[in-house]
Amino acid sequence: MNILKHFYIVLILLNISFAKAQHNTNIGVNVTGLERFWENETYHYKDIIKDIDELYYLGVKDIRLPISFEYQFNKKSKRRFLKDLIKIVKHVKKKNMTIIICYFDHTLDKTTNYNNLNTIKDNWKYISHKLKKHSNYIYYEIVNEPNLYPIQWDEMVREIVPVIRKEDNKTKILIGATNYNSIYELSRKTPFPYDNLIYVFHFYEPFLFTHQGANWIGNQTKTTGIPYPYDSIKMPKIDLNTLGTAGEINYNDYKHMANKISLSHKINIITKWAQENNVELWCTEFGAISSIPQKDRCNYFNDLVSVFRKNNIKCYLWEYKGNFGIYNKNLINCF
Repeated sequence: MNILKHFYIVLILLNISFAKAQHNTNIGVNVTGLERFWENETYHYKDIIKDIDELYYLGVKDIRLPISFEYQFNKKSKRRFLKDLIKIVKHVKKKNMTIIICYFDHTLDKTTNYNNLNTIKDNWKYISHKLKKHSNYIYYEIVNEPNLYPIQWDEMVREIVPVIRKEDNKTKILIGATNYNSIYELSRKTPFPYDNLIYVFHFYEPFLFTHQGANWIGNQTKTTGIPYPYDSIKMPKIDLNTLGTAGEINYNDYKHMANKISLSHKINIITKWAQENNVELWCTEFGAISSIPQKDRCNYFNDLVSVFRKNNIKCYLWEYKGNFGIYNKNLINCF
């Protein structure tokens, strides 16, 4: 190899290293796709690895992987899907990253809560048995956003955690609260009597901003063009379809909600609870729909992440690609 060619290779490697250092976000990102039971598209493990590699070179070191296990097991079988999942985990391990394995179960609600409990337990027994050797790089989030009564969820946790612990007593387990991993529900909980737990919440407030134009929500999010922070001059008129819904209340309150002080007050509710109970606290989902102008999204991300950092809360952005995606390198500069 001639000297000039060697010099250019070294220069390229130095530039890559510098870029990674410059963009070390200290923020985790959800790599989505395997949770989408409603889509016909098949996500290959190589697609997930490609996304992880792209995030790694943008400075992201922590990944959350939402998975609809029952759906994936039906498509590929437990053995085949876990074989692919292990390849993803080993790839994360090779890069000295971490990954949350998050169990998505869209059928879990107040009326079906115990119909599939045994299935969830059996699946976690199998998953934890297969992944336990990678405990330094993985976390188990036992169920995403359980839509149950609090007492139902508490009983389920007491059923699921011991099943995992019989297979794997090292890997940390992540547990949230009902009402979509609500900070308010979590702040009313008594911590569970298990070791190696991390308590998690999701944060999408102010909802009027983060979900504006989200057609799957309904009329309450019809109003679009909502800025962050609140600006009376830029604020659009309320969409007529939103009148009479929760969105009308949120619209009227928005001037008080869309600022860093309000975000901080809300997060303080749960940080105070965590401090009083001496437990670790993470936010495994926050984000804003990608149709929002980049400047407003960045303003929001800057404020919220600043609050998380002040309170030593590890956080994961929803999501890399999708309706809330940050699949745009310029957004890394938000952090």
